[in-house]
Amino acid sequence: MILVPLLAIAAITHQVVKYVRSEGRPTARQIRWLVLPFLLLAVIAVFCALGLYQAGILELLALVALGAAAFVSARAALHGDRARAAVAAWNDKRGLSPERAHALFSVASLLVCALLGFLAIEATYNYELYLMAPQFALLQYLIILLAMALLYFLFQRHGAGLVLGVGLCSLIGIAQYFIASFKGAAILPNDLFVLGTAAAVSGSYTYVLGGGTAINLACLLLSSAVGSLVKPAPSTSAVRRVATNLGAVVVLLGALVGVVTVPNYFDDLGVQMKYWYSLDYYRKQGFLTSFIAVAQDLPIDKPEGYTEEDAEELKKAYAATYDETLGASEGRLEAVEQFDKTKPTVICIMNETFSDLTCLDGASWGYDGPAHYNALDDRLATGDLAVSVLGGGTCNSEFEFLTGVSLAYVGDGKYPYSLYDLSDAPSLAEQFSELGYSTTAMHPNYASNWNRDRVYRALGFDRFLSIDDFQGDEVFHSGISDEETYNKILELLDGDEGPQFIFDVTMQNHSAYDQNNIGDVPQYHVDGVSDYDNARLSEYLACIDESDRALSEFLAKLEQLDRPVVVVFFGDHQPALSQIVNDALYPQEEDEFTHNRRIYETTYSIWANYDVAGNDQTSERMDASPAYLGAMTAEMIGAPLTDFQKAQLVTREEIPAVSLMGLETSDGTWLSTVESSDLPEAYYDLAKISYLEFASKLR
Repeated sequence: MILVPLLAIAAITHQVVKYVRSEGRPTARQIRWLVLPFLLLAVIAVFCALGLYQAGILELLALVALGAAAFVSARAALHGDRARAAVAAWNDKRGLSPERAHALFSVASLLVCALLGFLAIEATYNYELYLMAPQFALLQYLIILLAMALLYFLFQRHGAGLVLGVGLCSLIGIAQYFIASFKGAAILPNDLFVLGTAAAVSGSYTYVLGGGTAINLACLLLSSAVGSLVKPAPSTSAVRRVATNLGAVVVLLGALVGVVTVPNYFDDLGVQMKYWYSLDYYRKQGFLTSFIAVAQDLPIDKPEGYTEEDAEELKKAYAATYDETLGASEGRLEAVEQFDKTKPTVICIMNETFSDLTCLDGASWGYDGPAHYNALDDRLATGDLAVSVLGGGTCNSEFEFLTGVSLAYVGDGKYPYSLYDLSDAPSLAEQFSELGYSTTAMHPNYASNWNRDRVYRALGFDRFLSIDDFQGDEVFHSGISDEETYNKILELLDGDEGPQFIFDVTMQNHSAYDQNNIGDVPQYHVDGVSDYDNARLSEYLACIDESDRALSEFLAKLEQLDRPVVVVFFGDHQPALSQIVNDALYPQEEDEFTHNRRIYETTYSIWANYDVAGNDQTSERMDASPAYLGAMTAEMIGAPLTDFQKAQLVTREEIPAVSLMGLETSDGTWLSTVESSDLPEAYYDLAKISYLEFASKLR
């Protein structure tokens, strides 16, 4: 593979030497245009030398195309004046005036570069480009054309503006390619707010280029060839030229803003989005088309028929129902009396990517699940946890748990940690703080990831332990080990005999799962899955085994403590590779909702080291979702409940789990909140109460 870029570099070098011998030293302008082909070929050569370019016949052909594009770009840079002279002579023969000929060439250059920008985005990651509906392709092309024209006039009609436009498209395509490779997801508008978090975890991935990236760079090089031929039209007045160009920029900017911000415009054109398979929709509709449609959907919509007065009355009615039923039960009253006397410490562990993949027909490929975790027989409750994210978006599971607000009532594609001030949001930390608990959040990574330093303050935590508090601690796989975070919790307990609320977000199981840095691991094989993905699956499950071991030992240590402790443990999401396993095990012989729902499921446990009054502690199984866990835990241990939590617990009788994916009814049936028209009334009631508790208070 490396021979292709090296031969292209040699061919371009030969052209430069030949030019110098015949024409003399290139001008500064020519040298600037030559930098890009040399630079990109050198970068590709390095990737090939490191074995980071995929080897295959299609990849080889793409590499040859890249080399050819680089050669064309260099030729255009060296012989642009000759090419322009030839075009001018051709125009003279046909009686075209220089001004008209220049205008036609400029328009043609814009159209060509817009097409190259389109391909730079889509060809990089979209292997279904040929299936894109014409209306979506045309819409995206027009958006790129508007942006390209804006840059063209902003750069005073120099070719550099066109190349910059294609360069931006190239960066978008490459970024989406890597996100698709690592997480099997599309880039959403909220991702722009968390670039720092993305950068912080980017070092754990292996960046392998494919044929799409070669085509991407070929498009950029071809735009360089076009751009090097574009020169501003001669003008007698520089002031007039600048003013005219800036006027065009203003008009084009207004048109571009109008296209991307007009409400419901994209809906009317049929642009859709299902976030559990966002990448599929990006491929069908185009990156920019889909991205803009998602951005238009960012504000939190009021539930139909919502008024603040009605929502308040609804919340009070549900709270009264709880007080008369669940709250008046003998078990709850015993737990309340016990809590008032004991004030148990509450430890909440959101374990990175922890899930039990036996839900993906584990028996058929020899997987029995996390052994110690599944053997626990004295939990207050356990079961499947319906989450709203897959392969990433950890902060959204975190948000649901700490606030009790389901993402189903916030909306698709939103990251509340990045978008909103959570100072007035419901908060478990604030709730326990008001009960006299000290509150600590911990995450052994950068404090700025997902804005946690700001968010934890807003949610009322007394302190936040970040990576700076784990210096020198043991690392496993992708970061500080689970065991080290548990040791830190034990230190906190040892240093404070009072009741504590501790929230631990672990790190070790973070992707990628091709790091090969944890020694030999048990190998699993799923038929229909590539050797590479089976190896990744095996590495992931080895991480889960280590988490399982560490949790088991931690609980054993807590059992020895002479103080009451409650542990809420749950996984934030499944790994992105679950999609691959799911598709292999369950071919498309079921509806899309059923097919995708099982990969939006993790597990949870609520455990105590003491006999909790009113609870048999026999590991009763009940489905849940992160937004319910806080209320469920508080109820089980006898802690005071807010009216919002009481309303949750009553609605939970009718809808035991609710997430962005859908909801579960009391008989175990799952319904899509998007596709089903006959949803339980409790779902709509909780939507109004959740809006009252969260969205209505946003500043």
